[in-house]
Amino acid sequence: MQNKYIFLIFIFFLLNACQTIQDGLAGNKNKNSDEFLIEKKNPLEIPPDFGSLPKPKTESEITDQAEEIKKDIEKLLQHSEIDTSFESKDKSAEDFVLKQIKNN
Repeated sequence: MQNKYIFLIFIFFLLNACQTIQDGLAGNKNKNSDEFLIEKKNPLEIPPDFGSLPKPKTESEITDQAEEIKKDIEKLLQHSEIDTSFESKDKSAEDFVLKQIKNN
């Protein structure tokens, strides 16, 4: 008889730990999210300038832009004070970095 009471108390504590059983016995309703509610949105519209295309650049504009970029790169390389000895005799990158730190 005593074993039955201990068994019932054990089952009660076990079931009390389960949240879904607590909700079922208490009669709580499910807290549904609004996953099936859909907000209505305006229909898609065509932009007013959809039919107009940008004018392609002429060949001279493209070459002028490329020349400006080359000139800018040359200016940067001429004015840079960075040691560009990438082809150093050092065999490891660590030695190269340590040498650069010592120079600065």
